Amino acid sequence: MVSEFQEKKLIHFFGLLDSHKNGFLHADDFSEIAERIRIGLGYEANGPKHVWLAEKSAKFFHALLLEIPHKDNQKIARNEWVTFVSEQVIAQGNEDVLEEFQEFIIGFLFDLFDDNHDGYISTDEYVDMFVVYGIDIKYSAKSFIKLDINRDDRLSRNELLHAFETFLLSNDPNQPGNWIFGNWE
Repeated sequence: MVSEFQEKKLIHFFGLLDSHKNGFLHADDFSEIAERIRIGLGYEANGPKHVWLAEKSAKFFHALLLEIPHKDNQKIARNEWVTFVSEQVIAQGNEDVLEEFQEFIIGFLFDLFDDNHDGYISTDEYVDMFVVYGIDIKYSAKSFIKLDINRDDRLSRNELLHAFETFLLSNDPNQPGNWIFGNWE
């Protein structure tokens, strides 16, 4: 069973994915994120990068639908998300399942925001993520500094994977990984 603190962070992350703030993850939430990224990064409407974003976002949502037990055929409720991550990812204690979930989530986000494809998330790319997901950007610098373990002014995939693992597993509010998605309080 996850702690109240862990559940609070899972609900926070769900809220970021729930673009329409209606308590459900639906395909429209992910097409909305693709559109926000397109606009934010200045991609041409229906151009190759926009199409790629839309397809990647749709595939991500459909993968979630396949993995997470849900009552409605086309949407995932917040409690279904929390139950799945709590029971199937965290409480199982299976490192392979945890690593697969981490890679699934961070791989999706990393690919969306590593705009120059250099294998790192820059400060600007990290701020873009905050803007797109509606995270208060006043926390972006603090979050970035906490996550940049080697202090090279960029976030590697491994730094983000480590941060997300901490986000999922830690009960210590002072752990840097808890800040991966800004202020969770």
